[in-house]
Amino acid sequence: MSTSADIPMVRVKDVYKSFGDLRVLDGISFDVTRGEVLAIIGPSGSGKSTMLRCLNFLEEHDAGEILIEGEPLGYRVRADGSRVREPEAEIARMRSNVGMVFQSFNLFPHRSVRENITMAPVSVKHVDKAEANARAEVLLEKVGLADKIDEYPSRLSGGQQQRVAIARALAMEPKVMLFDEVTSALDPELVAEVLTVMQQLAEEGMTMVIVTHEMQFAHDVSDRLMFIDGGKVIEEGNPAKLLAKPKSPRLKEFLHRFRASFN
Repeated sequence: MSTSADIPMVRVKDVYKSFGDLRVLDGISFDVTRGEVLAIIGPSGSGKSTMLRCLNFLEEHDAGEILIEGEPLGYRVRADGSRVREPEAEIARMRSNVGMVFQSFNLFPHRSVRENITMAPVSVKHVDKAEANARAEVLLEKVGLADKIDEYPSRLSGGQQQRVAIARALAMEPKVMLFDEVTSALDPELVAEVLTVMQQLAEEGMTMVIVTHEMQFAHDVSDRLMFIDGGKVIEEGNPAKLLAKPKSPRLKEFLHRFRASFN
């Protein structure tokens, strides 16, 4: 008999997504186990960010199934293969289980750091304001910004804003965290402070799916590396092995071009 611990935290089954005539996800399938850190790499336009947005139902997949801890996200697939859209309240509930941090910080500029972090728990999960405030203080301590709780985003560096965005996502107490190229908009000297927070989350056992171009971080922190191209999983496995000795010609070509661009 299977238990909740046996059920993947994320299951993607034969998912398709197109924008007009452009197919971005082409029958992609993978699992993410509880506490696993999955890093996704690939060229621009390969479907990485679209896949991540589907995992939070910010993009609606055209076919296939996405399950979060065994529960369908967005659509329920019937025995005959047809799909039924879940009620909006159920979609909102499921989405609250999946935290997401974007390339752009998306903080509300007219709200303080405290307000940015407490708004969703209070309005969506109906958490008591005092409890939400206490949680915000704990999370800001975790990301090293306890002294910035009453500042406004405009007075923070890019790295600090991104750490606030991580704290805001964590305030919803998600089951899985998604990170979409969260360091790509930062100055190089600010990247490390954000990656340090993400590494801490990984060490604490947070299930994470990370789209990244930080190859060293993927090598050091992720449990599994996945290379996506053309909306398909081309190769996946141990990060060190894949980065050192890729098997597929396409991954070899990608890594060669990627390294050349940074030399």
